[in-house]
Amino acid sequence: MAMRKIQVLMITVLLSGASLSGLAQEPEKEKEEADKERVDRQQNLNREMTLEREYDPIIQDAAKVNTLPVVREINILKRPIVYSDYAAPTLPDKEINTLPAGTLMTDVAHSNRNGYLHFAGGMGMNFNGDFGYHLLNTDRDKLGVYFSHRSTNGNVKFSVDSIGKRKAKLNDNLGGLDFKHRFDAATLSLGGSFGYSAFNYYGMPTNAYTGATVAENDSTTNQGDRYINVYAGVASNRESSLGYHVGVNYKNFNQKYSLSELYDGMTENNIGLDLGLSSPVNNGRSFGIDLKMNMLTYTEPENNEVKIDSTAFNNRYEVTLSPYYRQENEKLRLLLGLNLMIVSQDKTDVFVSPNVKLDVPIANWSLFYVNLGGGIESNTMYELSRFNRYINPVFTPDVSRTWADLKLGVRSSAAASLWFDLFAGYKYTESDIFYNPSSYGWIDKGFNNVSMAFQPTSQRLQIGATLKYDHQHIVDFYLKGVYNHYNLKYLDTWKNVYGAAGLDKEGDMEAYGRPAFTLDAGLNVRPVKPLTLSIDYSMASGIYAYLNKENVKMNMINDLRLRASWKFNDLFGVYAQLNNLLFQKHELYYGYPLQPFNAMAGFSVTF
Repeated sequence: MAMRKIQVLMITVLLSGASLSGLAQEPEKEKEEADKERVDRQQNLNREMTLEREYDPIIQDAAKVNTLPVVREINILKRPIVYSDYAAPTLPDKEINTLPAGTLMTDVAHSNRNGYLHFAGGMGMNFNGDFGYHLLNTDRDKLGVYFSHRSTNGNVKFSVDSIGKRKAKLNDNLGGLDFKHRFDAATLSLGGSFGYSAFNYYGMPTNAYTGATVAENDSTTNQGDRYINVYAGVASNRESSLGYHVGVNYKNFNQKYSLSELYDGMTENNIGLDLGLSSPVNNGRSFGIDLKMNMLTYTEPENNEVKIDSTAFNNRYEVTLSPYYRQENEKLRLLLGLNLMIVSQDKTDVFVSPNVKLDVPIANWSLFYVNLGGGIESNTMYELSRFNRYINPVFTPDVSRTWADLKLGVRSSAAASLWFDLFAGYKYTESDIFYNPSSYGWIDKGFNNVSMAFQPTSQRLQIGATLKYDHQHIVDFYLKGVYNHYNLKYLDTWKNVYGAAGLDKEGDMEAYGRPAFTLDAGLNVRPVKPLTLSIDYSMASGIYAYLNKENVKMNMINDLRLRASWKFNDLFGVYAQLNNLLFQKHELYYGYPLQPFNAMAGFSVTF
């Protein structure tokens, strides 16, 4: 019944979009449309073929360093949890205040400086560093190098007296280069990165089925994750009868250990291919097709005696074919398409999802938008380890299949300094990813506190709002609140596991590890030109874990941060930040508490 409703919803939106396209056609100049199509293809290249470094410092490559680092503008960014500072606890889908070089100082005009250097240190042996330099920066050529570092070696306190305090250790490094050359007809992109992350499984070792604390647990040995990523791509520049983009990338992920230092870790190889063709018609209309392919192979640890399932390391591939129709003019921006997908994992599955985007201006200051999509989440160990480094190292999760992901809302800028977004959404995903405490406890002195990926089918209803205000760049603030309601049901394989563990009814399951409600707020004040004072608050509630055959509600996250930065000149500035000012004890993943109150200070230089 649910799937039938989803199909009706897809058809309704597609038909409504098609009718709007017929009513809103308006002639435009050929040159303007040619420029728009060229920009679209270049954006597709940047999005699909440029290396997406999950480490995500604000300035991601040296080629983008053309301004002095600035204080975070009124902008809510989404970044992986894994690279927030230990000193600044973070939530899913919220702004992370790591204060790398790109968000440090106050605004200045553009400059021709080629590099930046940022360094900060604080309590708990927390250190951050970012460096970038563009060796070439011309209209034709861009060549940039970058390096980023995050580390901590501070104590965290547990509620269990027998554990007391432990060291939470992290030494995270990522460096690489990006190159672009613009020919007359096309742009060539090349690049790569190398990263290595060393960390310990410091969390409380708990058996999810019994609730008992595992006595023999290795919390001192450092796990090692190695990342290699290289890419190459070409995209057409100027308008022609046929636009194109072609790209290939290779990712390699290796873990030093399995569930113990006695057992070798696994290796994952991922080869991706991205192709696209587009053909303009007239009056801002075009047809196109995109093809994405992903092939994963695994090297299973030779001495892995704690393997869950031999199929966990099976090779697999994924293919997505996306034909579409696009129209853009002053009254309408419309994309009508489908995603035709093939997933080969244990067996070959074929499914279809919509690919619809619609923007309709309301007066001159508001926009109604609809995004209805879907697709494949590969859930590679490379990707998941960047989000949750403590994930089970001997089991690769299934591919997540999103049949429908609907988001609609209204964005408005009623005044020059005020902006808001009201939105709602619905998402239906098979084999979604939720994190629970591990159920291991039989490995002597092993890593008995890894996160297990629980993968039921999920339906999520979402509603939220974002408000931003900026008064003459002297005072600005942002406020964002989101409420999520989940409905989960078993897949057959997971019912055998969790049904035996006590979750006999589908209504018993919670969205483990995900908050039901999040609230983020921030205020920046600039009383004098060199000084910026900032305060940020984050809250998340309704987070559950599954433990001892029952749902356990985790502590609400309350995080308050205060920051002050001073810009001496266009070259140099300093800042100081206080974290967890409410002295809260909270955790993102069950059994992994975050750092208590602490302070950091640092400087930023452009050159």
